[in-house]
Amino acid sequence: MPQLKAFKALYELKALFSDSCYSFAMKNSIAADAFEIPDEPFLFYYRLDGGGGIRRIEYTRGAFFSLARRAADLLKSSGCKAGGRVLHCFGANECEDLAFRFGAWMIGAVPVTVNWQADSLERVFFKLEQTDARAVVFSPAFNAEILSDLRRKYGHLPFLNAADLPSAGEPETAMEPEPFGPDTVRMIIFTSGTTGTPKGVMLTDGNYAVNRSTFEQMLGIRRQDGFAVLIVNPLHHTNSTAICDWAIRRPGSHIHLVERYATSYWNILARVADAGYDRIVAPTVSRHFDFLDELAASGRLPVEEKRLKRAMAKIDFLIGSAPVGPKTIGCLETFSGRTPFVRFGSTETCLQVLGIPHRMPEDARLENFRKGWAHQIGGEAVPGYYIGRPHPPFTEVRIVKRIDRNSKAFLEDVPAGIPGYLIVRGGNVMKGYVGDPAATRAVFEDGWYLGLKDICFALVSQRDGGLDYFWMSRDASLLIRGGANYACEQIGAELQDFVLNHYGLSKAAFDLAVVGVKVESEHEDACCVTIELKGEKAAGLRNVLEETFIDEARKHVSKGARPDYLRFAKIPRNFKGALLVPE
Repeated sequence: MPQLKAFKALYELKALFSDSCYSFAMKNSIAADAFEIPDEPFLFYYRLDGGGGIRRIEYTRGAFFSLARRAADLLKSSGCKAGGRVLHCFGANECEDLAFRFGAWMIGAVPVTVNWQADSLERVFFKLEQTDARAVVFSPAFNAEILSDLRRKYGHLPFLNAADLPSAGEPETAMEPEPFGPDTVRMIIFTSGTTGTPKGVMLTDGNYAVNRSTFEQMLGIRRQDGFAVLIVNPLHHTNSTAICDWAIRRPGSHIHLVERYATSYWNILARVADAGYDRIVAPTVSRHFDFLDELAASGRLPVEEKRLKRAMAKIDFLIGSAPVGPKTIGCLETFSGRTPFVRFGSTETCLQVLGIPHRMPEDARLENFRKGWAHQIGGEAVPGYYIGRPHPPFTEVRIVKRIDRNSKAFLEDVPAGIPGYLIVRGGNVMKGYVGDPAATRAVFEDGWYLGLKDICFALVSQRDGGLDYFWMSRDASLLIRGGANYACEQIGAELQDFVLNHYGLSKAAFDLAVVGVKVESEHEDACCVTIELKGEKAAGLRNVLEETFIDEARKHVSKGARPDYLRFAKIPRNFKGALLVPE
């Protein structure tokens, strides 16, 4: 394939990286020969039907590279250029999504992800406008109503149907590599929006290079290992984006991509485990193991239990997005006989900040989990969830008293065992927020990223004197469901609109606020709603709201906004009107 010569030039970046961290990352993570064996198996896609059936579609390295070139050609012929943004409107994990991402990178264009699980029409409009997207790529699985409204409002933009990609002819346009370096934006992935409005995170080529090396180091993946990743988390999240980027650029690696989570995931997992790989990494969230427990308890496992246990013992489960508590650890011990590897980070950090290193002995990992759960300060229980260690030379972390620049304790370090704000510095940290330089400046100080707003503490290891890190809570008002983060303010606004429309109350007649509280699950938040009624008319509806609000709201609001608990009380706010979340 002569076009591979042009493609290989994209990897000749060593001279562009003066920083030793980047140089190390490029040397160890980007392989010029990733696509030199076109007949090598590469991508295995699992399409699911409603009855548990599985259809597997396979691509060799050469076939996928050809698919990506067709995508690049279509984007280029539609007017997309280096730096131009492309909105990705998919409705599930799909091969064509990966192909268009890779094709965009070939010509220097920048994919922008859409959350098909949570984004409303207004949110999709916002993402397109905020990034000044110049094209829309969509699949038939995407929400048809939103797509229709997109076409109506932005009909002047090219709309590319990803379903046409496999049948498109061989591209005629030569793939000339665009000049780029570590600071070149590769992807834009939006946050969940801690203040109700999401921010577009600009992640660079350097971020992804560092992220790949971080994984190689953390998980101890050797160059000679027969290696595969099993992807079920949605591609619109930073998690699957980063893991797939790693596997795409690693020679000899295989990607097993599942359309969406369903019971048959465990059947697919067993098949992959039997394929003879040296190492298999499966990114998951704690909720997946809740499902597994429920399937086993009800006798609905899609694969024989002994076989599933043998399979799970061969897989490195990389758990993130929610705290890992005793229940999840117990499930993993039961089904795999192993303690999981936890990773921690955010969209702004290109996924990785901390993680449990593969070289850490099994008993040490379990000891650290238990140490966090039993942590006390002054005789009072202050439990935390083990999230591992930083990845030198790629990530550096501190725990500080305050991240408010007006505080005298701004960036003052706290002693081991004392909670504080986790901050991070390294080549993994984003370039900034798209179209919002003020927000970007607000979260950076001397290279340190201050925007995590996670409350953590560190403990000194008695084994080697190193620091182990433990997560406690978020200062930001977020709610964790199904491994995804939802902004409480955004949920509150949706529920407020529901009350306005369903019960006929005016905005002046009530106030409503939402917080996430772990009531029945150690890693899933319950959506707890407080309503403050104002005036006689509103007070007269209290009994009706008490009896009907939760059931009626669950029928009409989005999945992430469904309420679990309701109470009536005065809502504490500061003088600016901001919700006082701890109160």
